[in-house]
Amino acid sequence: FVGAGCAQPSVPGGARAGVGMLLPLPYIQETLGDEATILFQSFSWSFAASCVLLVLWRGLIAPVVAANRSADDLVFLTNSVVSLFPALTAPFLAVQALWELPISDHATALAAAPTPLALRAVGLSCGYMAYDTVFCLAHKQVRHPLLLGHHLLSILFFPYATLRHRALLVVLFFVCTEVTNIGQHVRIILLKLGHERSRLYLVNGVAWAVSFFVVRILPSPYLFYKMADCSYAAFSRADFVVAWATMPIPFVLNSFWFYLLASGVLRFLRTPPIDALLSSENQQQQQQQGRAAKRR
Repeated sequence: FVGAGCAQPSVPGGARAGVGMLLPLPYIQETLGDEATILFQSFSWSFAASCVLLVLWRGLIAPVVAANRSADDLVFLTNSVVSLFPALTAPFLAVQALWELPISDHATALAAAPTPLALRAVGLSCGYMAYDTVFCLAHKQVRHPLLLGHHLLSILFFPYATLRHRALLVVLFFVCTEVTNIGQHVRIILLKLGHERSRLYLVNGVAWAVSFFVVRILPSPYLFYKMADCSYAAFSRADFVVAWATMPIPFVLNSFWFYLLASGVLRFLRTPPIDALLSSENQQQQQQQGRAAKRR
């Protein structure tokens, strides 16, 4: 992954020492370099943490809170519970890492080296997506070609871009946007536990739609401006082709997903509450009984 001229200036000596102490296979550090080691380590920990959460949910929590749910519901619940882990961690690391980049310098903004914080954010996100890819392949209920394609492209190109020091600004933005998955997975958890008519479900749905627009859609023009105006002088021809073949994909997906999200929220808001429907039916029945009584 690490190309020519991509030394390790962004990883301070203390971070190198920390990596050496924590890495279970020290020779990987010598083979791949400090940056790749930190990213790989974070990737591995994230994958392992996701597996541990899966075991804890299936073995301890689900039998208590979801004992009466169907097998399909349990698959969706399991997927969403574990998916809260990266949504609550990686984006917050990525936000801090963004502040460490020379965003205002158009000459270097897209060729900046990653800091240890950026490497951990990308590794954490990709480690979870590797776990989720395996989970989706094993469960047809959550297996979707679009989701699998999203995960596989991210697992391949996020580390490539990060370790090549190419468009890290865009990669970190994409990791930041995963924070909106909190609302998505809370919605699924509430739905599969039978709370789809609760006030919390409604509030979460509206908050999810708003956060999706603010986090994923609203900043997109600024990112496109950066992508178009910043210098690509450090990019090889292959880097440039890969960047422009892949960078627009998440923006297209975000627009499509926001359309589906907004449409779903509007449909939900237009649907009268079940209590109102029952009350209306009772009123109609009473009116019919009253008219029948008058005829007698």
